[in-house]
Amino acid sequence: MKFCGIDLAVKRPSAVGILENNIVCVKELMDNIEIYEECKDALVISIDAPLSTSNGFREVDKEMIRKGYKVLPPSWMRELVNKAIALKELFVNKVVIETHPTSSLKNLNLNWREFSSKKDIIDAVICALTSYYYFIRKTMEISSIDGSIYILPPEIIKINKISDKCFKIISQYLQEVS
Repeated sequence: MKFCGIDLAVKRPSAVGILENNIVCVKELMDNIEIYEECKDALVISIDAPLSTSNGFREVDKEMIRKGYKVLPPSWMRELVNKAIALKELFVNKVVIETHPTSSLKNLNLNWREFSSKKDIIDAVICALTSYYYFIRKTMEISSIDGSIYILPPEIIKINKISDKCFKIISQYLQEVS
């Protein structure tokens, strides 16, 4: 089983985390077609970017803020939002969810600097893990009338660095495959 997590970017490569078994490896890809090709076989794809537009904060963003998470309104990142919506449309008949890895890291009490010099890399790892947790129905869902954001719940997850772009995940919900 393959799960994909995308820390989407506009002016630099997007970090794409691919979770297979209990290993996440990250690739840096420039455009939506490359991302689609890498993730088209995934069971769930999570994207770290708003998947809907608004002028100011969406109701789901306000709900995140009420729960203590820091998010930005889609209107502050129109180019990114447009790229995210276009990417989602490529994945016909696929489960594509919106996530916010910074909020997941807060729940896990993890500091991304402990794992990488690039936050995008760890965000992609967390996005890929969120895809898996969504698949097994273990994510936290923050929702409102205009959308849902899925994040990892507070629990103990260990991330062991294998290389600069590959990480072994230790979680009660992920079985190690030898």
